[in-house]
Amino acid sequence: MSNPSIKVRFAPSPTGELHIGSARTALFNWLFTKHQDGKFFLRIEDTDPERSKEKYADQILESLSWLGLNWDQPIIYQSQRLDVYKDRVKTLTKAGVVYRCFCSRDVLQTAREAGNYQYPGTCRNLSEEAIKQRLNQGSSFTLRLKIPEGETNYTDLIYGNIRVDHKELDDFIIVRSDGSPTYNFVVVVDDHDMEISHVIRGEDHISNTPKQILIYQALDYTVPIFAHLPMILGPDIKRLSKRHGAPGVQNFKDDGYFPESLLNYLALLGWNPGTDKEVFSLDELVNEFDLSQVQKKGAVWDEKKLHWLSGQYVKKTSTDFLLESIRGIHPDWGKGSEISFLISVIELLKVRAKSLTEFITQSKYYFSDPESYDKAGLKKWWKNESTNERISTFLQDLDNLSNWRKEELEKSFKSFAESNQFGLGKIIMPVRMAVCGTPNGPSIFDILELIGKEICIRRITTALERLPN
Repeated sequence: MSNPSIKVRFAPSPTGELHIGSARTALFNWLFTKHQDGKFFLRIEDTDPERSKEKYADQILESLSWLGLNWDQPIIYQSQRLDVYKDRVKTLTKAGVVYRCFCSRDVLQTAREAGNYQYPGTCRNLSEEAIKQRLNQGSSFTLRLKIPEGETNYTDLIYGNIRVDHKELDDFIIVRSDGSPTYNFVVVVDDHDMEISHVIRGEDHISNTPKQILIYQALDYTVPIFAHLPMILGPDIKRLSKRHGAPGVQNFKDDGYFPESLLNYLALLGWNPGTDKEVFSLDELVNEFDLSQVQKKGAVWDEKKLHWLSGQYVKKTSTDFLLESIRGIHPDWGKGSEISFLISVIELLKVRAKSLTEFITQSKYYFSDPESYDKAGLKKWWKNESTNERISTFLQDLDNLSNWRKEELEKSFKSFAESNQFGLGKIIMPVRMAVCGTPNGPSIFDILELIGKEICIRRITTALERLPN
């Protein structure tokens, strides 16, 4: 289905790096419009000079590019449109739908403390004479929009019909006392000028929508279609944040995740394809994505699910590409080793690794002897001198092994365990600790074969001298 009139936007504020929830919002916008051959625009909402930083704007662009969520040019920067906003304020002033409010913060705070949480309309009906008097006195003022009687109704593509009685709204500020326009005002102007057809954003904006619709109507603009996405929640069912340890997109890039796996996971946070399928290519997501399948209930961040999905992508990625990618983030990885050896290391680890950095961290013992041993592993598998006696005896069998192949190694392990009447783990795990320094990893027989007899014998001998410690 092609509908070039579909235009959406992603509008982050450059006050920090791209958060995972914002990335999901960008993805849903991108999938929605690409499914219909529409346009995906990017707007940087940088009107807060104190919090907005150029470095964050650059980082957001870099993260979106890394994810492959390419936007249609040009990028809109709100800080470059201040004259446009001033002009639209004049339009509203001429129409008589805004008014000056001279109430100070102290006055408003006193009213709130008295239980008046909505602005009581103190300045709404000031006479021209009273206004002139205050202006002559140099009194500062804000501009507020006059809320008409009645109600606002709109149909949200996810939450259905939403009705708001105007009694629940107060005459809200569209221009602050320092002359700067407020969020609700500028986004309406921007979305109109960008010809945005659908506003797709987080459900935390639902309370802003009726106010924005009133501004659309006051400016005689066409109101776009709205869709509010459910929040991403932490394990405590509260909105996902840094306190949950939720990293930004840049962290995933630095940790060597593939962008396709992260996009795949983000798509499943709130969107249900209607099947049991969980692994999607980006093209498949574009073809199948439908806002009608977005759930109202918040989606819970599940790191295990992300790791599983990421692992699926790693498994199906070619070993040559993995090597190139690993070298891309760590040029010295495996330096000095034959390419065939590196390929073998990757082949062993790719069924376990969920990111490129895990190839790096999990492969150290392939290139160098362990500097230390996992304490929990030692406590369980190398408790006392009896382990030394057992492994010392078995070491003789290994040293005498003429064919250092995994099949022969496995036979040797099993034969020694059976002849001494104890479980295979009492040989495998101490040897793994000695050779690798960790109880985790691929098959010990694959590891021993790849590292080679001489190095393995040396490491086991060293462990016998150092352990138990």
